[in-house]
Amino acid sequence: MPLDLTLSQLLLTHDSAGPRPVAQSPGVTPALAEAALQAAARYGPPTVAALFVVDLSPAMVAVVRTAGAPSAGFHFLLLSRPLYGLLGDPFEIADRDPPVWAARGNLPDRAWPAEPLPGRTVAQVLDAFHAGDMPWLLGGAQALLDGARLVFGSDAPDEARLRCLWKLLPDRSRADLRPATFAQNLDLNFHATVTPTPAVTPANHLTADQTRDYPEGRYELALQVAVESGDQAALDRLFARRTSADVLRFALTAVGVATAAALLAKLAF
Repeated sequence: MPLDLTLSQLLLTHDSAGPRPVAQSPGVTPALAEAALQAAARYGPPTVAALFVVDLSPAMVAVVRTAGAPSAGFHFLLLSRPLYGLLGDPFEIADRDPPVWAARGNLPDRAWPAEPLPGRTVAQVLDAFHAGDMPWLLGGAQALLDGARLVFGSDAPDEARLRCLWKLLPDRSRADLRPATFAQNLDLNFHATVTPTPAVTPANHLTADQTRDYPEGRYELALQVAVESGDQAALDRLFARRTSADVLRFALTAVGVATAAALLAKLAF
């Protein structure tokens, strides 16, 4: 089946009555529009420019830009889960399709070019190291791969921080993890969130200090060695690594195949 390259758009405004749709493209079904409204309501009033990623259905992912006053709204860019999995970088996706906040009525569906995003280079990852909080970045990458969630306390968005973090993650993990460059609450259960410091940090969430002090793991060590030695081939292998879910699926498939083969052998004799 060919990959669906469609990117559909939904624009919500937010006022005292809450979020409501004001413009959309043909690919937005009523069910997806309702899921977007629910996600916007859970996110809360948009007060600043931010970006987050949310699943609207088992088949659809949305890269969402928010705007504070005077636009005060949400721009949902919807794409299929396989396409999002192939691209993996919500920041690049959002950069290529910026919202038109004044739009009303009908919007066009857009199409992604029939090509993946360029691979990440040693120089780009090294730039991320230099631009960001390196202990937090390395600890955060390892913690996310280990199943933790990150909370960075701030009263203002920090897109640069999460852009750098997403530069360090394997391709498959980037496709599975959901960032928010700012959110007033943790209701949408993002994997990495910039948010005002919560009174109580939820279980399995690491603060900035805990992330910096996270125990060094194999991935972050291998990443640091590959980048500092300029080894592009090693970096490519790290970014292409399987996730733990992939390994589990592979193991279950192997067990299933072995079991089926054993049953067939018994039946044959």
